[in-house]
Amino acid sequence: MDRDYRLTAFNNCFKNQLKENGLGDAQRGMDLREVYRAIDFFNPCEQGCQRALDRYATTSKHTFDIDGKIVVHEFAFQPFMNSAGEVVGCSIWQKDITEEVENNYRLRESERKYREAQEVANIGHWYWDMREDQIAWSNQLYRIFEQEPGKFDATFDALSEIIHPDDRQAFVDDVENCIKNNEMHDITHRIVVGDGEVRYVHQKGRAYYDENGKPKSMSGTTQDVTNAVLANQQIVEQNHELQNFVRIISHNLRGPISNLLMLSKIYEWGKDEMNDDIVRKIEHTTEALDQTIKDLNLSLSLKAADKEQFREVPLRDVMKDVDGLLSEEISRSKASVETDFSNVRSIFGAKSYVVNIFYNLILNAIHYAKEHVPPVIKVTTQKIPEGMVIQFSDNGIGMELTPERERKIFDMYGRLSGVTEGKGFGLYLVKTQVEAMEGKISVESEKDVGTTFTISFPLPS
Repeated sequence: MDRDYRLTAFNNCFKNQLKENGLGDAQRGMDLREVYRAIDFFNPCEQGCQRALDRYATTSKHTFDIDGKIVVHEFAFQPFMNSAGEVVGCSIWQKDITEEVENNYRLRESERKYREAQEVANIGHWYWDMREDQIAWSNQLYRIFEQEPGKFDATFDALSEIIHPDDRQAFVDDVENCIKNNEMHDITHRIVVGDGEVRYVHQKGRAYYDENGKPKSMSGTTQDVTNAVLANQQIVEQNHELQNFVRIISHNLRGPISNLLMLSKIYEWGKDEMNDDIVRKIEHTTEALDQTIKDLNLSLSLKAADKEQFREVPLRDVMKDVDGLLSEEISRSKASVETDFSNVRSIFGAKSYVVNIFYNLILNAIHYAKEHVPPVIKVTTQKIPEGMVIQFSDNGIGMELTPERERKIFDMYGRLSGVTEGKGFGLYLVKTQVEAMEGKISVESEKDVGTTFTISFPLPS
């Protein structure tokens, strides 16, 4: 337009815009001030043109509601000058930038969510420019290393200084191996932050190379894994304590068991039928207990079983040992233990593990029997395409089972209920030994109906 707001040139977009808004056809020489004042869409133009005629180029963004949809348009106003440098008019550009604005918004939202995810997972990302020896950190990474953005000069040497002295060389070696052999950078190490606080971080990354095969950069992630490492250390310590406990108990029980077995050998048989029966039961129970004590260290170990020692274990032999160990409990509770091994007669694993699994699950069914109702315990087997299944079902008190309670049942010292005085250690060992033989265990239970434990084992590899 010229200085009098007369239209001097236009394109089809402007022509169509006038028609869509009911302002007629665009014609050279028409007064644009009437257009600018006619509808909201062109309202920004009058002020923008005035500034352009005063030699000020301006750009502005405006939001409109068009047919119920929010759109954003950008208006640009540029002074138009003649050869003498005099302002003789103004050029106006209008552009729909709704999609661009939405993309920018989505990008900002994505970055915000990414920052939140890093904060929740306590993980940050980094980029190392090897040629400039500059490392770019995400905000979360500054928090993990307790450094202040803008004040900490992130270089390889500066990072190495934060790493625990005892872990520094291993970190450097891992980075060098990553760069030299184009392998994944993957290491967990300690860092020292603040006033000497020690944290554990897990670093993962990879190197990138230029067209000549020379390393140019590395990028990756760093996660604070302090809680996980300390928890694992605690588990290892508990494992050592448990193994020591097992050794002490095994040692202390060896003497009394040997004495009982010796007494049964010198007993004069045949003089009293009732005494003979009692001593025979004592002898059988003691022999079973003696075998259990011999394998106690292996049975209670939290480490994976040695598969080289696995053998075919006949389930009937397992039940003979369990019957001897539980004869008193079965008799006192008037329990009925029904077994059906017709589908699967043996299991591949460690006999001591299998005996302990049967012992604890049957004993558990006896302990959680209904009052004044003799427990009925059924042990059945079946073959499946993936291997085999053993089920232990009872008619006990049962319980209302949620996923959380099911998980806690198999925790150390977890319990099905507070009805009995047991500490719940047996089910923890059962799960440990089932998993040591690469099996899985689950439980289903209904209050006042009973409980079923299902154990599945894969085919021997």
